[in-house]
Amino acid sequence: MEYEELTADSAPRKRDQLVTDGFAIVPGILGDPLLSELQTWSQDVFERVPVDPKYRYQGSDIHVYTEERWKLMDRESTHQHFGDPIVQKLLDHEPQLQACRDLQLENLASAGGGLILLSKPAFGPPLYWHQDFMNWNHPEAASPWPTKIFLSYYMSDTTRENGCLRVIPGTHRKRIDLHDILPNAHTPEIQAIDDLCHPIFMDHPDSIDVPLKAGDLIIADARLLHAAWPNQTDQRRTLVLAWHNVFDFPNPPSWWDGDVPDVIRNYDPTFTCEGTRTVSHHLPR
Repeated sequence: MEYEELTADSAPRKRDQLVTDGFAIVPGILGDPLLSELQTWSQDVFERVPVDPKYRYQGSDIHVYTEERWKLMDRESTHQHFGDPIVQKLLDHEPQLQACRDLQLENLASAGGGLILLSKPAFGPPLYWHQDFMNWNHPEAASPWPTKIFLSYYMSDTTRENGCLRVIPGTHRKRIDLHDILPNAHTPEIQAIDDLCHPIFMDHPDSIDVPLKAGDLIIADARLLHAAWPNQTDQRRTLVLAWHNVFDFPNPPSWWDGDVPDVIRNYDPTFTCEGTRTVSHHLPR
């Protein structure tokens, strides 16, 4: 599918969906030759990089950085962490930059200057329900607009059969019972669970499937509960994920016309707290 530029009508609808549901899809953001280059590159990485068994549910956890960022990190390359010029090429890809401008994702900035390669191997297990926000004790957690987002670029067509994304819309701003039973994401506690009937893999009644095509982009709030079905095919399913900060907390977006919570309006910029993935009182029921 070729990328169709967002219009004055479609862009606000997608932006509102990101705010309300916690995610929005921009179809066909990647086309050839960049899509083919990324597909070949990612396949080559997975052929030469062993995946630690502890990432069986995630499928992989390979971090790749811009060359500039990698030099500043001053560390030796490993199978799981290295620099590559293709990262900057994707971050500078004009159609996705234009889409973010159209969505008015102001002050958008790469968080860490890198990408994460996530791939569900053939016949790989499901990915558990989780959210990826890591600052729940901070007033930022109460923001009605996103402050941390992930941009996922799909290298493969996805369906329920090969492990497509699942989300529970609205859970970035509303606490549900599932929040109360989930171990923190990507910890040894959750990685040690062997029972695929455990609630972390449940077919939640409010969840929806999000099948995507190769070249599609999904933008999602870090607080959104999401998971993935198992890959029941003999082919790998791959995506490339980039974390970004967005907007200038505590200032609301220029287009924001909703309420601003008191905890944000009265925010003290000297406030500090320890980061945590455990949801707090900032996520109301």
